[in-house]
Amino acid sequence: MKEFLFTVFSVLRFIYAHSNIHGKRNGTEFFADRLVQASTEKTILAFVEKLSKLVDADIGAIWESQGVEFLKGCGTKEAVPVYQWIRRYPRIVAMVSALPRQEQVIEALDSITIEPSEEGGRALPQGQFEIPITITTLSPLAHGGDTKAGNATVFRRMQVLSDTGATLSLPFYSGNAFRGQMRDLLADDFLRALNIRPSKTRPPVALWFFHTLYAGGALEENSAASKAFGKLLGANGAIKAEGIYQFRDTLPMVSALGCSLGNRIIEGRANFGDFRPECEEWSNGTIKASELMTWEFLTRREDFEGHEDGENKSMIANTECLKTGVKLHGGVDIRGHASELERSVIGKGLSLLAEHGVLGADSRRGFGKVNIETEGAPDKTLYETYLAENKESIRKYLEALGAVCTPST
Repeated sequence: MKEFLFTVFSVLRFIYAHSNIHGKRNGTEFFADRLVQASTEKTILAFVEKLSKLVDADIGAIWESQGVEFLKGCGTKEAVPVYQWIRRYPRIVAMVSALPRQEQVIEALDSITIEPSEEGGRALPQGQFEIPITITTLSPLAHGGDTKAGNATVFRRMQVLSDTGATLSLPFYSGNAFRGQMRDLLADDFLRALNIRPSKTRPPVALWFFHTLYAGGALEENSAASKAFGKLLGANGAIKAEGIYQFRDTLPMVSALGCSLGNRIIEGRANFGDFRPECEEWSNGTIKASELMTWEFLTRREDFEGHEDGENKSMIANTECLKTGVKLHGGVDIRGHASELERSVIGKGLSLLAEHGVLGADSRRGFGKVNIETEGAPDKTLYETYLAENKESIRKYLEALGAVCTPST
């Protein structure tokens, strides 16, 4: 395995040294970001090909000394654990690739131990949902994770142990993100039902209530929310059951999705599952997960032409996306103690999401257009009727809490 590792680093050092892209950032940091981006490729051979393009390096000359050995190694069982190690430690790989002397590289690599690892396999099936949901992408879907790669955004992935014992890194769309977008749409709908015009730049309600509606609130001691709800729900560890019942009954939209009020958590009534694209590895399709992904190139063009130094300030970015036409499967489970009104809220939220037809990031650039299909969703009309018939009492309740801060418009 060490022999192939040395061969791979010979190729990586050549690519690093022959990069034709030079920026203001540290060269090692730049190379590490490109390693992260290239490591989304399925095989180590495709990884090297992608990396050379990302840094604009002509790797033709490397084949004279290392090409044959590298190609031989790509087809062996050693290639999998070496590639997994590169994916796991891109910053270290970049530092070793940047070492100026061969003896330094040999010393560094001699200290590395790479354990053999299993390859492939499938994840366990996701299981059934009370409300199954199928999402079909009608344009590329962007959903960034916590992996940083410079001006490139890598699609979110989950580490999964497969049935062969291998660790798979598989794309998914977060159920929490789905829930958050439902919350935003329900919040807008709730305010409109009370004849309050929604605005995220100049909120028409008290800021603590705005955060409660759109973000589920925040845990804050001695905050405005804590003081407003202290008398209603109880303070200093005391719980006023009648106050909590009144809160849930009056604001079923907030109750159904849950929130944090001051120093108290009001649990939601529904569990949102993650959405897994149809592929072989997720055990719900036949296509390989790597075939679902694509990179989209974005630019932010600068129109100003008056730079004296002639430098253009335009920005470029790359976003990894699920391709158009991919199907994802997930769903929602409503807890048994949810009221019929709270169940109806979830039905309304799913309806709003289907009507909106957009998920994920960069929707303003045309990404994230989707078709959402649900089975067995609760009837939304009960919640719609409740808002229409009780908007005055709801407003009075919010005014008593100091939540409504402007007249209706």
